[in-house]
Amino acid sequence: MKRILLKAVLLSLFVGLNTACEKDYLDINTDPNNPSEADINLTLPAGQAQVAFIVGGQLNILGGILSQYWSIPRGGNQFRTWDQYNITSSTLDGQGGQFANFYAGALQDFQYVINQGSQQNEWRMVGISKIMKAYGFGVLTDLYGDIPFSEALDADKTIIPKYDAQKDIYAGLQTLLDEAKTDIAKRQGRFPGTADMLYQAGNEAGMDRWVRLANTLKLKFYLRMSQVDPTAARTGVQALYAASGTAFMRTGESLQLVNGTVTNSENPLWQANFRSPNNLTASTTIGNLMQPNNDPRMPVFFLDADLRTPEIEYVFTPNGTTSTNTAVLSSYPGKYFIGQRFLNGAINGTAATSGVTTSDDNAAKARPVVFLAYEESLLLRAEAIARGWAGTTADDPAKLYNEAITASMTRFGVQPGDYLTKLGVDYTKQTDKIKAIITQKYLALYGLNGVEAWVEQRRTGFPAPTLPVVNLTGNRFMKRLPYVDSELQRNPSIAATGIAPGDVLTPVWWDVD
Repeated sequence: MKRILLKAVLLSLFVGLNTACEKDYLDINTDPNNPSEADINLTLPAGQAQVAFIVGGQLNILGGILSQYWSIPRGGNQFRTWDQYNITSSTLDGQGGQFANFYAGALQDFQYVINQGSQQNEWRMVGISKIMKAYGFGVLTDLYGDIPFSEALDADKTIIPKYDAQKDIYAGLQTLLDEAKTDIAKRQGRFPGTADMLYQAGNEAGMDRWVRLANTLKLKFYLRMSQVDPTAARTGVQALYAASGTAFMRTGESLQLVNGTVTNSENPLWQANFRSPNNLTASTTIGNLMQPNNDPRMPVFFLDADLRTPEIEYVFTPNGTTSTNTAVLSSYPGKYFIGQRFLNGAINGTAATSGVTTSDDNAAKARPVVFLAYEESLLLRAEAIARGWAGTTADDPAKLYNEAITASMTRFGVQPGDYLTKLGVDYTKQTDKIKAIITQKYLALYGLNGVEAWVEQRRTGFPAPTLPVVNLTGNRFMKRLPYVDSELQRNPSIAATGIAPGDVLTPVWWDVD
């Protein structure tokens, strides 16, 4: 539908240009039923939906494998190359490629709303689009480092935009978010309502949610600089707290897109698994992290390996294992995420002994794509305070930490029990507070946002990953995604980055560990 809409817009614009001469004399070429410009109320949700499909689908799977939530089961081959670091310039490229779809699709949609809305005083939707633009560019730069930013999205100026340094992009993201808050503060233009697929902002209270989100994103981007430029990060966080206090995301304000059970409306992770079942299984890395504390989320995150016995038997798989060296049975992602769309030997998801039903499948289809979870925002605030960067805020990092864990378990339908007081979890007993916070963020993001988990793992080193058993990087960890073929072939500006084609080992700017 989105592609049809964009083609219609382009066709209408072409017709408009070719009839401009006649418009000065007669109005017969103006068709009120076919406007030459798309209503921004239609373009905004198109961009939001595409970001959800990209972040919640292939990037969620890729990030989940690289951050070692998932490995590959015996017989599964769809993602085995990713698990062994065989990720090339063609991996996320081509028609429907995530890199191109971000630029030519979602980001272009947001820029269209910004351009048109600024002329029409539609400042509410302009502000929302600037926040979404900052979010989208944030995802891209964290994966690739230097990318087109300042000259991107304006083909009238150049079709070979320069590659901006990631440090400059991060400054630009903060500017975008500040501009968005200023735009929303004007209180002008339509409320998007249902055209806003994420918050459905239909009044000022709804717009306030976007402002709190902007503050939360600003905090996230400042903390991303914690290792490379702690002075600038601290200054930015202190200024943010001084200006905004604790005006961050509130409970129930996770930035997420609700999915459905109708064909092509399902959660993109479910869709990917539906098309290629039996291709993901639980990684030893996360299994070894959760088992010692008997994490209550384990039955939600992972399936019983044999799907038959009353007791749950978890079997985790080391990343990079070859198919022949993988156990015959292993623990697939839980039914919360993929419903009954898995295979395990002779038992499939519809077997009565598996305990997985059609209703589980429908629930998995309708799970939201999570851009930024409320529990993640609590842990961002806990980190800022733990680093001593939040000024005189009265917030207590231990309280935020416990609330985040509880919110995560609530999302997955389990109770914390005595989990918060276990030796390996209790915040007050942790000597490395940052490690404890990031570890809980890693657990909270399982299945929801694999890219964010991989980014934070690269930034902090927590939790420590294990080199894939088989890897194509000479026993070195991947540090970035390689630039895609379409950019290598069409944009000579890429040479200025100094990153060789296929390079996945050079860290991005903020990754100094």
